[in-house]
Amino acid sequence: MKTPSNDNETPPEVQALCDPETGTCALPGAAPKTAGPSAEGPLGEVLYVGDPMCSWCWGASPGLRQLEAEANRRGIPFHILVGGLRPGGGDAWTERFRGFLRHHWEEIAARTGQPFSTRFLDRAAFNYDTEPACRAFLVMRGMLAETPGPATRAYEVFAAIQQKFYAEGQDPTVASFYESLCAARSLDFGVFLERFSQADAKRATANEFQEVRALGVSGFPTVLFRGSAGLAVLASGFATGTSLVEALVRAAKQARGEP
Repeated sequence: MKTPSNDNETPPEVQALCDPETGTCALPGAAPKTAGPSAEGPLGEVLYVGDPMCSWCWGASPGLRQLEAEANRRGIPFHILVGGLRPGGGDAWTERFRGFLRHHWEEIAARTGQPFSTRFLDRAAFNYDTEPACRAFLVMRGMLAETPGPATRAYEVFAAIQQKFYAEGQDPTVASFYESLCAARSLDFGVFLERFSQADAKRATANEFQEVRALGVSGFPTVLFRGSAGLAVLASGFATGTSLVEALVRAAKQARGEP
């Protein structure tokens, strides 16, 4: 994304990233696609596609947790995929860009009730690169999968990254950010650091970004139901827990062939 030259206007490419009407943070240059049928995957599963540094994903977090609880109650697997909202970052950390983020975060906080601290925006410099946070989540997700425990721990980690960034104003692009998150879940931080820095983790993260795009996802949060008949979109953009649960109920009935 190029740095805008006019410091008196909000850059249109930044405006397009996060839409207050739809509650979606869009991938730059991505066009929405219609999800087609897929013969792969289980008979039914929920795919939540987001990014730990996507502001609307944080705003939608309570509803997504409600959806996860309902999916678990129904025995439907709930998976989290990271899509890479701003891998590499690159936008100049100008007063205008910080002002746009401040307004946007305050707007989401007012609409959703989620806590946002704008003190992070007082930093003298920052590259809004979301790849490290996505990669960290993938590493911790893999470590959790290696140990016994409820599947809900994955979302707990995802939400904890969001909480620490948006509500506590800490930097998720540095590895030390994740030490307390590992400790809270009895994960070996040394193992995390080793895996986080490996080329394999970077490749796996890039591959997941491509997997998300292959699903036709063009913005976050997006929630899909994948059944034997293919993919159904439960939500694209911000949605309440009630509407997400209702969408899941409809999708599950359709998957079972019920009217």
